[in-house]
Amino acid sequence: MTLTPALSESEGQLFEPVSADSASSARAAAAALSTLLSEREQQLSASVDSLFVTGLQADRRLSEISIMLGDLAAAGGYQVPDLTAAQEVIVDAQHPAVIEAEQILADQRIKMGRTRRVGPEVGRIERRITFVAFTALFIAIGYISARVGGMIPGDALSRVGSGQSVLFSRDPHLEALGFIWGPFPTMFQLPFIALRAFWLPFTSTGMAAIVVSALFMAGTLSQLLAWGIETGTKQWFRIAAVLLVAAQPLIWTHGGNGMSEACWLFFLVLATRHLARWIETDDTRSLVVVGSAIAAGYLTRYETAAVFAAVLPVVALVTWNRSAAQGVTPRSAMNRRWDTVVDLTILAFPVVVTMVAWAVASWAIIGEPFPQFTSAYGNSALVARSAASNIELIGDAASAGRAWFFIRQMLVASPLLVVLAVMALWGTRRTCLRATVALAVLGSPLALQLLFAAKGSTFPWLRYTVIAVVLAAALAMVIASEPPKRSVWVTGFALFALLPGIFWTLHVVQTEQYASFDQTEAIEALSLGINGDSVDPMRSMTIMGQQVAEEIDTRLDVEPGTVLMDQAGIGVLPAAPRPNVYVVPSDRDFGPAVAAPQDFGVRYLLLLESSGADQLVSQFPDLWEGGGTGFAKQVAEWGDESAPKTHYRLFEVKDPDPTNRAQPDPEFGR
Repeated sequence: MTLTPALSESEGQLFEPVSADSASSARAAAAALSTLLSEREQQLSASVDSLFVTGLQADRRLSEISIMLGDLAAAGGYQVPDLTAAQEVIVDAQHPAVIEAEQILADQRIKMGRTRRVGPEVGRIERRITFVAFTALFIAIGYISARVGGMIPGDALSRVGSGQSVLFSRDPHLEALGFIWGPFPTMFQLPFIALRAFWLPFTSTGMAAIVVSALFMAGTLSQLLAWGIETGTKQWFRIAAVLLVAAQPLIWTHGGNGMSEACWLFFLVLATRHLARWIETDDTRSLVVVGSAIAAGYLTRYETAAVFAAVLPVVALVTWNRSAAQGVTPRSAMNRRWDTVVDLTILAFPVVVTMVAWAVASWAIIGEPFPQFTSAYGNSALVARSAASNIELIGDAASAGRAWFFIRQMLVASPLLVVLAVMALWGTRRTCLRATVALAVLGSPLALQLLFAAKGSTFPWLRYTVIAVVLAAALAMVIASEPPKRSVWVTGFALFALLPGIFWTLHVVQTEQYASFDQTEAIEALSLGINGDSVDPMRSMTIMGQQVAEEIDTRLDVEPGTVLMDQAGIGVLPAAPRPNVYVVPSDRDFGPAVAAPQDFGVRYLLLLESSGADQLVSQFPDLWEGGGTGFAKQVAEWGDESAPKTHYRLFEVKDPDPTNRAQPDPEFGR
């Protein structure tokens, strides 16, 4: 028997060098090489099997010759012991270890084959087109809404101001990112904020935040396409599903408004994809990606802790069951527990380290490990101050009423979500597992939000249901992928189920129901911007903020560190031609400056009427209503009482100390 040579002369041509500008040729050559190696692996395996059989046949022939020689010796009068029974070779029997090894190799071939089928080459072009096209679309929507129409959510503009304080302020430092909200959305904006010197609208109109949200929302849609590819959904279905998701007002408004939802959705869908891949392939790298994505999601939105809590039991259960089925030899409970602990450690390590490190850093720098709950600027404090208006929106102060309001909001975003979940779970083992993964990762934040809504510890905003749109699309792809292929009616229904949410959400937003403020303003600004108009400056934080910043900058006595402000800086600071003019909360001497403005050379105090958590208002409660006090007088005003969010007043401090602390000591005020 002869073995086939490794490569023939013609096959060796695959290794000829490929020019750098021939990417497609290189990919084709790589694919051909992969196929060739797979064929050679099969041939080698067949050759090894053939050698094994040949060895057994040779052993049998030797046994026959030995018996024949024994018979001849016996005929000659020699006594030969009978060893045939002891040396008999049973061809069909194999050692259990050999059987187990062959089974492990077979399982590994199946996993490798599945991994190749969902490799990065599959669907790469459609994913790239999706990412580029929707990035451009969302940036265009954001530009028209914010730059032309003049509307951007205050939270998005606040993050731009925080990022600007890291690079351009009288006291620039990384801690200016803040600890109350997750740092990642602001951190991702820094490269674009750094370009404000070349184009001020990157900060003045919040375009830095808009570019980031556009990139991540387009990335979310690309990840959703990848989910469909790995699930086995047909190309036409997954493309149609992604287009329907993008058409949802909750999606395209958040793709172009600079909020954190886009970043958050990206990391959650990434975790969903790789958790399903890990379950199917047992590839440890995918589990590492899951843990890293959850950790990144936590640094984007703290609600991601619910995802971590939901994924832990899924990983534990899958590992426990899978370890029992590995090989032929039964595994002990100790081995199964050890396998489970190892996988849980791989998942939890990046998440736990991130949570602990961020809490420790917050405690070391600002003295509060969880300022989102304890700070006067945190979400808990903001919700408490808005309790009356929240109840007015909901219409029912009872826990059941608040919970039912959030459920109705979810029904607006995705009316058939529950139906899709039941259909996806009622399928084959693979579709059930994928549906479980989607519900664990994408459904757990909705469950947490429902709990918060019932307790009254969150705002009743419609935007918190945006994740239901992505979850519905993921479940629809699972339903459409089940083998044998579902009937046309079932597949059509799965796609149709994504339609009602689009029209219902659009109706709710246009009629300003269910606390859809951000979406209503975005659509109004987009409509005005398309026609070249903008909203009333009294309603625009960016337009009014630019006006205030420009007028303050023209005052001759305004120098670095002479204007003190807190909440008024949300709209003014990003538009400031000279950001170092202002003393803001991120400055390390802000607290002492508020306590004694005159001693710190502060010449002006800028206040905003709707300032819930404003240290200047707390320090000088009579300053706004009285039009000034003994140490300061009002010298300018912008806006009026009809629009508190854009109503500013500037007060001049009497007899400030001429000594100006333009660059404070880094250790001062700690």
